[in-house]
Amino acid sequence: MTCQPRFGLSSLVDVLDWRGTESPTSSAFIFVPERGGEHLHLTFGELRRRSRAVAAGLARRVVKGERAVLVFPPGLDFIIAFFGCLAAGVIAVPLMVPRRTVTRDSSAAIIVDCSPKIVLTTNELLEGRPDVIERFGGCRHDWVTVSAVQDMVEEADTALPPARPDDLALLQYTSGSTSTPKGVMVSHANLLANLEMTRLAMSNAQRSTFVGWVPLYHDMGLMMGVMQPLYLGGTSVLVAPTAFMQRPLSWLHTIHRYRGEVTSAPNFAFDLCVQRFRADQMDGIDLSCWKLALNGAEPVHADTIRRFAQTFAPYGFTPGTMYPGYGLAEATLLVAGGARGRGAFIRNVSRTAMQKGDAREQSDISDALPLVSCGHSVAGQHIAIVDPEEHCAMEAYRVGEVWVSGPCDATGVPCSHQRPT
Repeated sequence: MTCQPRFGLSSLVDVLDWRGTESPTSSAFIFVPERGGEHLHLTFGELRRRSRAVAAGLARRVVKGERAVLVFPPGLDFIIAFFGCLAAGVIAVPLMVPRRTVTRDSSAAIIVDCSPKIVLTTNELLEGRPDVIERFGGCRHDWVTVSAVQDMVEEADTALPPARPDDLALLQYTSGSTSTPKGVMVSHANLLANLEMTRLAMSNAQRSTFVGWVPLYHDMGLMMGVMQPLYLGGTSVLVAPTAFMQRPLSWLHTIHRYRGEVTSAPNFAFDLCVQRFRADQMDGIDLSCWKLALNGAEPVHADTIRRFAQTFAPYGFTPGTMYPGYGLAEATLLVAGGARGRGAFIRNVSRTAMQKGDAREQSDISDALPLVSCGHSVAGQHIAIVDPEEHCAMEAYRVGEVWVSGPCDATGVPCSHQRPT
């Protein structure tokens, strides 16, 4: 089955132009600040206008195809800058803000690798975190704030280059947990194909309200918190990551307040909600609106799913809401998933046999290892379980390496990842 983007659009820039023209006053993004206060709102029309102003300013400084690093604290400015880069034909490179307490990280290596022409940020970070500038090489003259670049030139004064499907939209750097971070080269065609695959696999729709806290420099946060809602024309509510880590139940409170339907988070987030659960903090909370909870980005544990469902069942959470999925930056994001509403499929295999590469089902409880299924390949993607030495398909129930092929395969690094069958 092929997976063609909807509406005949050829880039994410086209998607925003269409949303901003057809639904200019509809709510696109809402940001919930870390320390409370007024929630910030951004409509599709405002996002289109402000991002095009950023693009016009960038076009005066940066040539199409050059790189712009995006270093932003949580908020809506990142989204404006990101789409400004896309509209200007500048390749966006999202990076996390280095922690004050960490003396060494991968920032400098990534800067050397991608050779950016410019670094986009906010006035708050530029003035309050001189240590970040030093860590990135001290090139202050290359740092520009979103507010400043918007003021450089009127949109009408600058002709913006058309975005083509094969144009690179961003460099998504891998985590670097096992090796030096690698820049995955993601095109507009990759993004649109994966967004359509995600829509079909999860049965997401324009009515779907997304609620997330995963940082936007992360591929899950960017695709599920920004691009999928925009693609659908839905609303995305973004919780500051630090707020979630300090008060995990604030995520569930936000789902209740905005009647969130779709969320995405790593497995540890669901564990953290259970660990920090207090009945008095859930008084009046109704989670019956929650229909899909994508659990991915790290191994998914059966015990996590069981405990989360038991803990929050009294508040309307149903087991069918949990949606284990598998993806990787090298394939844009989503590779495999189940069906909305079916919940997790868990199979017990022999722990002893797994150590020898055999994943057959096990009835002996004393030796059972529960494994959570991440579903099947989504429409348009092909998955093979391969012997990494012999480069041939493995027999059923044998542990091997996952090889992925499809229209979402980005360039820059091999698209494979070792996982059990």
